[in-house]
Amino acid sequence: MAHSIITLFAPHPHNNHKAKILWPRSIVILIGLFIMGRSIVDITVGLKPGVLGYASQISPDIVIELTNKERLNAGVSTLKYNSALNQAALAKATDMFENNYWAHVSPTGTEPWYFVTGSGYKYLHAGENLARDFSNPTDVVKAWMASPTHRKNLLDDRYHDIGIAVVDGYINGVETTLVVQMFGSTQQPSVARIASSNVVSTVLAEEKLIPESGLSPMDLSRAWSLAFVVLIVFALSLDWIFVLRYNIIRISGKTWAHLTYFAALAIILIIIRQGIVL
Repeated sequence: MAHSIITLFAPHPHNNHKAKILWPRSIVILIGLFIMGRSIVDITVGLKPGVLGYASQISPDIVIELTNKERLNAGVSTLKYNSALNQAALAKATDMFENNYWAHVSPTGTEPWYFVTGSGYKYLHAGENLARDFSNPTDVVKAWMASPTHRKNLLDDRYHDIGIAVVDGYINGVETTLVVQMFGSTQQPSVARIASSNVVSTVLAEEKLIPESGLSPMDLSRAWSLAFVVLIVFALSLDWIFVLRYNIIRISGKTWAHLTYFAALAIILIIIRQGIVL
């Protein structure tokens, strides 16, 4: 048993000085297992939505509280919860799920302001921030604040009102959570019409999902991906150590192992990244 494990992960005379897990045939098998594991998660989610116990942990009230905290720190007046903007945010989130898109403008050309005016909110200035797949409200607001454009939108002193919607659903067959943040200030009586040029800043962010109970599909997919990469990196690390320590000569030389090792590390960084703001 011990001998099999050694030949599987470490260079040895019995495996021609190359770990069996790094043989082309083994790599093909591992890739097959990786694809199969990801497919099982996707198929399970498709056949039995919600079976993995997925639920979001993002409270709209806390998002508003954290937003106002950032505004106070910047010396800007706080925002007031507005039911009409909240309705607009909910309508936008519902539209993204129903029409299967993740963007500020729908595939049919519907802009965010359609939902704002549709809620009865007569705006002078309006803005929208979007986030998806975050685990908690703190990380959502941090992601928005990390981008200069989005920070400007969140701290804009022309906004007086705010509405937040946090909705779970499916986009492209993947269970996810959308956070829609609507800003606005109402039209004053002295203004004859809605301003044709409205302040618009956008945030698109992606993060990992951490459910209240159970595991989300994204958690399982990432865990499976990470396990696969860690296994390969472990084998490559041993291979690298043995090649350097015992000066093992191969036709392919040492370069392949070294480059693959760093490529695998790069893949890990991509898999466990903390989010993307666009």
